[in-house]
Amino acid sequence: MLKAARKTSFALATAAFLSSVTLSMAQELPDSLKPIGNLSGPYNLLIPNYENAPVMSSWTGFYIKPNIGYGEISYDNSLLKNDDGFTLGVSGGYDFLKGHLLFGPRVDVNYDFFDGSASSNGGPYRYKAFTDLDGSVGGRIGYIWKRTLLYATGGYAFANTSVKNDTLAISDAKFMSGWTAGGGVEYLWSNTNGLRLEYRRVEFPSEKFDILPAGNDSVSASMNKISVSFVRRF
Repeated sequence: MLKAARKTSFALATAAFLSSVTLSMAQELPDSLKPIGNLSGPYNLLIPNYENAPVMSSWTGFYIKPNIGYGEISYDNSLLKNDDGFTLGVSGGYDFLKGHLLFGPRVDVNYDFFDGSASSNGGPYRYKAFTDLDGSVGGRIGYIWKRTLLYATGGYAFANTSVKNDTLAISDAKFMSGWTAGGGVEYLWSNTNGLRLEYRRVEFPSEKFDILPAGNDSVSASMNKISVSFVRRF
């Protein structure tokens, strides 16, 4: 009981200390990075409780965002196993505003840490597939409510996918083309910075890989991706 009470007290004291430090640091940030409004309480950093609203023109213009995420990809071929892993990428775009309606083009490219695992369904040979690069070119449209944007996105998608014969240590790579669709939410942290959470579904039609046996050499793929990112607006 005493040990649990001590742990609880320590956790509360640590939280209070970190909150005060975080607030102090936030108050010292330059105007372009400082959260808008009242910083009197620690939860003001995340939960909107501000007296000052961001100007609507903050949503317009160019932006760039680094992102980190997680993806899983399914291959429609009995000789290949599905794969998953983390992704790192960058994207950019330009936003237009009409009232509370936001729309504009966007582009992204990502490096995928998908290693693949070999399947034993190929008889004497073991095959595996992996994707190391993907991206998309498209647009998005959404609605702004105070400092939050809800949006849908879609467009052309591409990926560099390889199929490897693990037994013979030879591989075949293809540039796959398809489509993507999804949506997300963006939170305006300051007049020039924001946070974004996004989900997208990606579909790639069949491509033939010469390294696979004849009659079972077509591969289509489906990908689910979720990412978080920091948005810098200009």
